[in-house]
Amino acid sequence: MRLKQIIKNYLPFVMGGLVMISVTSCLDNLDKPFEDEAFTSDVDYTVGADMIKPLLGAYHGLYTRGWEEPITLGIRGDDVDAAGDQVAMQEQDAFKYLPSHWNPNSVWKGHYDDIVNTFSAMTEIEKYRAAANNDALTDQYLAECRVIRAYLYLDVARTFGGCIVIDELDNIQNTPVSNKAAVMQYIVDEMNAVIPNLPAVNPNKRTDVKGGMTRYTAYALMALAYQEMENYQGVADATSEIIGSGEYELANDYYHLFKKAGKLDDEIIMEFQYSDFNQGEGERFSFLFAPFGIGGWTPVVTGAKDGWGFYAPTKKYIEFMLDRGETVRLETSVVFTPDGITQLQNEHGTLPAWISNKNREGDIFNNNARLKFASGKHIQPSTELIEGRLEFGSNKNFIVIRYAEMLLMYSEALTRGATSSLSLSAADAVNLVRNRAGMGSLSNVTTEVVLDEKFAELAMEWGIRYYDMVRTKNTAELTHEGKTFTMDKAYLPFPADQVAELPQLADGIQ
Repeated sequence: MRLKQIIKNYLPFVMGGLVMISVTSCLDNLDKPFEDEAFTSDVDYTVGADMIKPLLGAYHGLYTRGWEEPITLGIRGDDVDAAGDQVAMQEQDAFKYLPSHWNPNSVWKGHYDDIVNTFSAMTEIEKYRAAANNDALTDQYLAECRVIRAYLYLDVARTFGGCIVIDELDNIQNTPVSNKAAVMQYIVDEMNAVIPNLPAVNPNKRTDVKGGMTRYTAYALMALAYQEMENYQGVADATSEIIGSGEYELANDYYHLFKKAGKLDDEIIMEFQYSDFNQGEGERFSFLFAPFGIGGWTPVVTGAKDGWGFYAPTKKYIEFMLDRGETVRLETSVVFTPDGITQLQNEHGTLPAWISNKNREGDIFNNNARLKFASGKHIQPSTELIEGRLEFGSNKNFIVIRYAEMLLMYSEALTRGATSSLSLSAADAVNLVRNRAGMGSLSNVTTEVVLDEKFAELAMEWGIRYYDMVRTKNTAELTHEGKTFTMDKAYLPFPADQVAELPQLADGIQ
């Protein structure tokens, strides 16, 4: 059984130009169609069992992301080319920013819609407290909403260099802009506050909201915030809690971690969950993965729909992996076309015999005008589609935070002088990740070695590489393939539409 409830019906609430969505509906089993239970004005707060409904509304908001969001967050790294046909994304990939670009505005609006949604969910949860007669569970649900909100703030602050941290919904227009450091401290403080109220288990062990937020999701967000603040002792402390819990381990099979078999794996700390409910027609809850795919492929499953040709791994990344002798991580991360293979042969030299334009499952990736390589982490083999479902990537989950990232963050923190009560050394943590990928152990690691390992392990995942290079002010790495990066291009400008609605944004980050 997966996520036990999927939410569907919307109750909109508009304030300050931001839209709050509160949604409820029930699903007894993720592999069966759900039964609608509309959350409307006739809601009965004396039914304590219904307290989970507004929480599910917060999860629905989190999982309902626009296709442009992960692409916008990731395209500026030296691991990804924008590809596709969107001029705005191509310009951002080349560090040319305009406040009028549509996709950063979408990222901002989508995240704030869901931030406001968490406020509504928390208000509704509180109304059930008396009927539920379970303060611990009520406090847990409130804590989960705060974790969701913290993740959304993390995204926005790392993208724009700061944001508006909302304390009261009726004061949005007058709330000043917080810089990135202040937002990160807010996240740390929030996670410290909620951690005692969250279940101390792997998300896949939860029985009420399978795959939902746990204490270790909160520790992961805390670690990421500390990392942005360059507080490496804080990183070591938070990641040590995750590692020392014994709740996580690396998946044995890196390739299938990003396929259907990887859903709710023990390695996953946070993922957005989707389902076809194991039925070939009717209701489905999904993310639009088509932008990540290649148009004109020849899938094993006849009629499986094409992709759009966005978000291409860079030649720099591929050559980095070839030079390291990478196999499974390169195969998993990169889908090759014939033109891409020819280019590599001409410019890089002889390639390993295993590289081809066909995946293990037999799908063939043909030449495409938009890209020569595609992100294999985002492409589901056609053979994993449920019969009758032909949409690209249907039934695929979206991994957000992995245990491997926490191990590497822990290792980097130790190389920067942090300490831990765990017996795991910086080299030990790196070697766990390397050995899973079939790479040999290292006896000693430096910060640079760990950053390279993160490049190999986490490429194409949510802009992680870009954030690392900005944090370390590594302008040389981000200056690549004709693109010139300077630190004044670290953050996107506030979108013009938002500045018009929120005058304090016009003053910039103080």
